[in-house]
Amino acid sequence: MTSLELMTEEVQVWVASLDIGDARYAELSKTLSREEQGRAETMVPALARRFISARGILRSLLSGFTGTAADKLRFTYGINVSHSAKLGLFAFAPDRPVGVDLENERPVRRLLDVAQRFMSEEEIRSLAASDPADRDTAFLKLWVVREARLKAEGKGVWSGSEAAKARASLTHKLFSPRTGYIAAVAASDSDWRLYTCAVKE
Repeated sequence: MTSLELMTEEVQVWVASLDIGDARYAELSKTLSREEQGRAETMVPALARRFISARGILRSLLSGFTGTAADKLRFTYGINVSHSAKLGLFAFAPDRPVGVDLENERPVRRLLDVAQRFMSEEEIRSLAASDPADRDTAFLKLWVVREARLKAEGKGVWSGSEAAKARASLTHKLFSPRTGYIAAVAASDSDWRLYTCAVKE
């Protein structure tokens, strides 16, 4: 990959298809660490292929930013990656924590039950009062914002109800990276710009 650059007060979100051909898949899989390969081996084949594709693309992007060969990179799991169905998002910021989340638009099973477990009373009331035809989309928008903000704080959605108290200094942006998908990115403070970029397929 050619050299990439990150600027201060900038959040880059790279959008990539995880539905890649066999040649590209084989190329990316060679860059993964033994630990990543081990994780893939515990998954069903379809999920393993998308995991390997996502990790390989992440390594390719990081190689572009750092100039280090993709297979030589060593990093912790604080990196922000999200994937849903056949799409992956990769968020980078040089000067602040960042979180990203992605969902494909679809019917949500037991929507209000999930909302009652993880969302605020105001959000639950808003969902309950919404038009049933629009409720799935409304839920997914709330969900991606919530999870992007939690990731920016270094938490996960399964941290429990206390995780709902997101840091006030975080700001977020909703966007649609591709038709049929809903995404949100969150980062510290409000002085940042969002740039979306496409990974060449």
